[in-house]
Amino acid sequence: MVLKLSGVALLALVSYTVAKQCTLDNFNATVGGHVQPLTPFSLPCFSSYNGNPVARDDAACAVIQANYSDPWLRTNSPSGYMNNQDEMWASDPTDQCLLDSSDPTDPLAYADADCRQGNLPSHYLEVQSPRDVIEAFKFSNCSGKQLVIKNSGHDYLTRSSGRDTLSLWTRNLRSMHYSPSFTPSGSKNTARYNAITVGAGVNFDEAYAFAQEHSVTILGGYSSTVGVSGGWVQNGGHSILSPVYGLGVDRVLEYKVVTPDGVYRTANEFQNPDLFWALRGGGGGTFGVVLESTHRVEPAIRFVSANIKFPANSTNMLPFMEIIVNNTLKWSQEGWGGHITGNTLVNVSPLLSVDQAEASLASVIAYARANGGSATIEEFTSWYSFYDKYVKTSSVAVGVTRFPGSRLISRSVFETAKGRSDLMSFFETIQSLGQTPYIPVVGPVLYNYTEGSTSAAPAWRDAIWELGSGASWAWNSTVPTRKKTIQSIQNTTAIIEGITPGGGAYSNEANLFTIDWIESWWGDNYEKLVSIKKKYDPFGLLSCWKCVGWKESQVADSSYAALL
Repeated sequence: MVLKLSGVALLALVSYTVAKQCTLDNFNATVGGHVQPLTPFSLPCFSSYNGNPVARDDAACAVIQANYSDPWLRTNSPSGYMNNQDEMWASDPTDQCLLDSSDPTDPLAYADADCRQGNLPSHYLEVQSPRDVIEAFKFSNCSGKQLVIKNSGHDYLTRSSGRDTLSLWTRNLRSMHYSPSFTPSGSKNTARYNAITVGAGVNFDEAYAFAQEHSVTILGGYSSTVGVSGGWVQNGGHSILSPVYGLGVDRVLEYKVVTPDGVYRTANEFQNPDLFWALRGGGGGTFGVVLESTHRVEPAIRFVSANIKFPANSTNMLPFMEIIVNNTLKWSQEGWGGHITGNTLVNVSPLLSVDQAEASLASVIAYARANGGSATIEEFTSWYSFYDKYVKTSSVAVGVTRFPGSRLISRSVFETAKGRSDLMSFFETIQSLGQTPYIPVVGPVLYNYTEGSTSAAPAWRDAIWELGSGASWAWNSTVPTRKKTIQSIQNTTAIIEGITPGGGAYSNEANLFTIDWIESWWGDNYEKLVSIKKKYDPFGLLSCWKCVGWKESQVADSSYAALL
């Protein structure tokens, strides 16, 4: 099915619509009444909303309080976001509707307090078909109402929220299909792929279980509720299997997407290849609304895993990091991928046996045990069994404000004594600040990449690590505290940037206040991405924080304006 609306026809339609029906009510009627007001996630706990009395819902509030840090309640709600910065108007601590994440039952947050809309959209449309999205673009064009796209609510950069916007909520597009011989639409060759096609609302927990049913492996994220088709894959998409099997953008075969010019398109190597290239790394929320994506999968993978940990104290983090830094080049050639903190290492490799893994990690195993820790090396015959044992129990905290500040670390840093010394200096600095490192070992080191085939940050292709720390502020933090936090993020990010001159970052998990964001996040790909953006979004209907096409002047309209 192809639904089209040319630019000329769209302009003509706008003239008619403005005169006849460019109201929210009339738009709602065209989409079957699926547009609803969007109220804050924690509103049931409050007795005042945007300055007006409302009835507190004790039963609903109790559910929210009991599950405030549960990503599932949030991902299944149109107003559920994982991070508080998506909900709050950051430069005004009174303009929010949050509970105390450390104790959601603490009445200080909601008793005699006003729940305010903050940075949330005013309405949402539950997307059920391409026509819903086409009508939403028509409405946006004639009314000036900005659109945002939300699936699961995993968003550090506030791209899926926005004050007074209309949210296109795709979570309930949940179809899944497995094909052992998928052919991209329009293909004129005989290539066939082992592939899974998912609707835009499918998350990785659902996709992993579906893949297990068909004895295949889909490459994906480390958080159960991250969406398969959204910002994860459209901006790169890393996995702990990426060192061997590539990034998410390397494995996507096809998108079904509604572009802002009013066309429901198939984007792949053979149809709309420029759009396909842009959607393979150019970022979510800016080129169109993806309704479906198809991903190349692997057979069931046998691999070894290492789960190494020890109790942290003030003296044992830096020696651990020194072992890690000095072994990273060797480990990268052995296929290891995973996550490392100041006192843990959870890695996997599909290239080694258990005996080889124990020999490879001997130094770090010995260190952990010498510091009262443990090391478990084991073999798995499928991704799902590892996922069930280790990933489900290690989701990042939700219902909090969390600002990452990561940078991609290339192999060249590890090849010189200065590079390794610079990394150790960074670890010393963050230790002095009371922070711990977070290192996703996800660079596609061994993947046979075709140069220029995706638009993701070029720095990915030389990266071994994504290195970062992060910062946060409490639900009731003051403006001075928030400004101080932002400056802290800037300072630690600057140190990593100094270690990696000319490098880049994964914008999904980068410092959202990055100054040279164009160069860091897209490099030489950016101008081509802007050109493609203008082709498919000629009226600029999609815009989000530091997405392709975003202008620095838009800072003034953001929730951070008074903090920068």
